[in-house]
Amino acid sequence: MERHSKDPQTGQARASSNGMARKVGTAGASETAPVSHLWRMSLVWVFGQGYVGIDYWEWAMAALYVVILYIYFARIKNVNIKTAPEYRHFLWGLWAKVLGGVAFSLIYFYYYGGGDTIMYFYSAVALSKMATSVDFFTYLDVLTGPNDTEHLDLFNDITGWPFAYMYFDSRAYFVVRLISPLVIATFNSYLITTIVLASWSYFGLWRCYRTFVSYFPALTDKFAIAFLYMPSVVFWGSGIMKDTFTMSATCWWVHCLDEVFFKRRRLGYNIAGLVVSSVALIVMKPYIFMALFPASVLWLLYFRVARLRSAFLKFILMPLAFSGMLGASFYVLNSLGDKLDKFSLDKAVGTVVTLQADMKRTDLYGGNYFDIGPLDGSLPNLLGKFPVATTAALFRPFIWEARNVVMLLSGLENVWLLGFCALLLLRTHVRFFFRAIVGNPLVLLCMVFVLIFGFTVGISTPNFGALVRFKIPLIPFMVSSFYIISYLNEHRRFAVRNHLRFSIRDFVSGQPRAVNGAEPIPS
Repeated sequence: MERHSKDPQTGQARASSNGMARKVGTAGASETAPVSHLWRMSLVWVFGQGYVGIDYWEWAMAALYVVILYIYFARIKNVNIKTAPEYRHFLWGLWAKVLGGVAFSLIYFYYYGGGDTIMYFYSAVALSKMATSVDFFTYLDVLTGPNDTEHLDLFNDITGWPFAYMYFDSRAYFVVRLISPLVIATFNSYLITTIVLASWSYFGLWRCYRTFVSYFPALTDKFAIAFLYMPSVVFWGSGIMKDTFTMSATCWWVHCLDEVFFKRRRLGYNIAGLVVSSVALIVMKPYIFMALFPASVLWLLYFRVARLRSAFLKFILMPLAFSGMLGASFYVLNSLGDKLDKFSLDKAVGTVVTLQADMKRTDLYGGNYFDIGPLDGSLPNLLGKFPVATTAALFRPFIWEARNVVMLLSGLENVWLLGFCALLLLRTHVRFFFRAIVGNPLVLLCMVFVLIFGFTVGISTPNFGALVRFKIPLIPFMVSSFYIISYLNEHRRFAVRNHLRFSIRDFVSGQPRAVNGAEPIPS
């Protein structure tokens, strides 16, 4: 995200600078005011709130919250680690998430000097003050009621006001509604709210990580890298943003789907998890659900087909499974048309063209963008952009395209991802790479989601600042699929060297029990 925020009244860009803040009133007049409070580390002036920052008392209180989190999470680890060795990563993954959230907070306050995350939080602060300083029942009415002018009029000088461009955007205001109880519980502390949100959103990633481990226990440490330690996921998926919620919801969806349809455990709990996660995705970022749903349907259908022994039945049923995926996806996504709003099937192409043009506006997003060529809104034109758009989503910004420290870190991560992919293609001679995708349902789920979502993000997000944040849901699945393909390839090479039989069908349901720990584990 570029270094700007928006004026709540006009919606125009409002910049702030280190040590100084641009003060914008309702009439549009502005004055420059120094940040001189000794009792807080302030840099940002927020409409309706005055100078804001991370107060020194927040650090002391945050330390207490961290101790409480440690006690709670350590107990979970100690109870489970004897039967589930992957819990050795449980606390390390939590600390990575919490540190990512703290780093996110510091960078947005003291490097960018503002941004949507701060606007989300202080819009929620206005709601919080309504509960604590005005009337709790009025607070509940505003929290659960429509985001219309009638409810906006219930805010006053005591509470402050939510930012209009967020209040009237139902997707953005949904985040404000969700974090409002947290803001009350953390005494209006941005830092503590971030830490608590990061820690609780961690459960989604942890559950999905354990789902993958259940299929390939030998890759426990590798999957931990994919889900718990990837820098961009840790950083962009831990702050007060939509991305934290949608990253966790995506992982919850995959975990609950596996529990309901394959493992058939705790059906009521996991069906509720599917409903909650799908609602969160559809309300906040429906394009994630639009990519995830068809991949999920294909996973469910293909898992059954791939386990068949008859090659003839596979030949007959595979096209039917693919057709079933397309039909079910079209029916569900078309039925959700009103809820998907501008991302509905009949509006998606126009939305892509509009977003492409909007994110090239240097007055709002800076000049840190890339060009995939002109879009005319036709389907052949869009599909023709698939290679360049998907490559951009998966591997850009390249390291030489970085324009600031945050982009440089993303560039370094992308160097690793690109190198991993290239090395894997070389080791598998390309052919086995695609054979593994088609031959393993879990890899197929990952790669179908990665390609659909990557194309969607790459073609609609030509700005690097937004791209590195929007693409984080695909990263754990892409890295996990790479590790699984590498694992299968090591078993294939081991079999070839020792003149043994190798069949990828033996790994359709995951790592065979008979070979747990016996075969070479990919490095």
